[in-house]
Amino acid sequence: MIDLAREKVGVLGTAAFGTVLAAVACAGTSDPAPPLAGGSLDQVFETGTVITLDEDPQDSIAMPGIFEERGDGGFLLSDRQLPRVRAYDEQGWIEAAFGRFGEGPFEFRGIDGLAEVSSGRVAVLDAGQGRLTYLTGRLLPDAVVRLPGVPRSGESLGEDLLLLMPLGEQAEGVSRFFRRPLLLQRWTPNGSAWSAYRLPYLPIERSYWNSIGRFPFVTAGDSIYIAFSLRYPVAILNAAGDSVGEIGVPPVSFNPVPVFESGAFAPGAYANQIPDLLGGHSTISQIAVVGSRLVVVHGRFGSEVGFTEYHSSLDIYDRHTDGKLYEDVPLPENSRVLGGGRHLYLLQDTRFPPWRIVKLSLREESPG
Repeated sequence: MIDLAREKVGVLGTAAFGTVLAAVACAGTSDPAPPLAGGSLDQVFETGTVITLDEDPQDSIAMPGIFEERGDGGFLLSDRQLPRVRAYDEQGWIEAAFGRFGEGPFEFRGIDGLAEVSSGRVAVLDAGQGRLTYLTGRLLPDAVVRLPGVPRSGESLGEDLLLLMPLGEQAEGVSRFFRRPLLLQRWTPNGSAWSAYRLPYLPIERSYWNSIGRFPFVTAGDSIYIAFSLRYPVAILNAAGDSVGEIGVPPVSFNPVPVFESGAFAPGAYANQIPDLLGGHSTISQIAVVGSRLVVVHGRFGSEVGFTEYHSSLDIYDRHTDGKLYEDVPLPENSRVLGGGRHLYLLQDTRFPPWRIVKLSLREESPG
């Protein structure tokens, strides 16, 4: 049983944490690209509440996963290691939890996407089973929809969903390496409304890129922002799936992943070679929208145990003018951007609990 009356701990003072952010951010970078109108995270953002996630001792969080800000100010959070979704209020108190491993109705092999549509229903994507599960706002079972492909991630678009689900990927088999499929689908209650955003390269010409690259995307009103993680710029689409422009210029510090020749990775030695070939290279790891700003999160491949892609810095753009406002704003070591919305939500430490989320507001447009 969750005791909602117990005292919440771990909320730090705004001024104290802001000082820590600035010190860690500055110490964690060497020779950054010249910033635009500001440098450290503390100069660009105002630090709000620092939330320590409430946990039921009988249902602890293994690792924070996919984050979704809710319309009421709270948020949803999946578990990276467990097929579990949790709902929190804006102070981080847990309100509901749902999910268990299995292949039956309302069971998951894993959670690959999480979104709240305009009606308040919660959509959960399970790539392993190729299906979409709808839960009520209180995370109670609602409906299960079988999808004609493998959903990799999803975002809400009003009452519809925008799914990263390559068109015909399963049916094409080997031939998909010689074609550039459409990657995004707008999924309505009546099925797919349109497909858009073609793969920006022929897989046969880009050895290994399919396993290295990803396609982070985010929706904001009637706009869709999507990028190929290994290359700039960010593409802009409208709600009909039409291309309406591009945004983003890489900073000098952006060290792109090279185009590898076929055979660059020796058979059976992929795990041993990848740290040497990718270590230190840059990616567009995530995209977030905070008000009128587009936040591009840079990642770096590191050679730690497990060889992970960690979040390193931010570029910030005005979505309406496409102008770059800040460049290469360093992130504290071991932190991770969870998502945007009213704030930019930053997981303070990705390694160990207690799990703390920092609410950051851009100084020139802090929410009232």
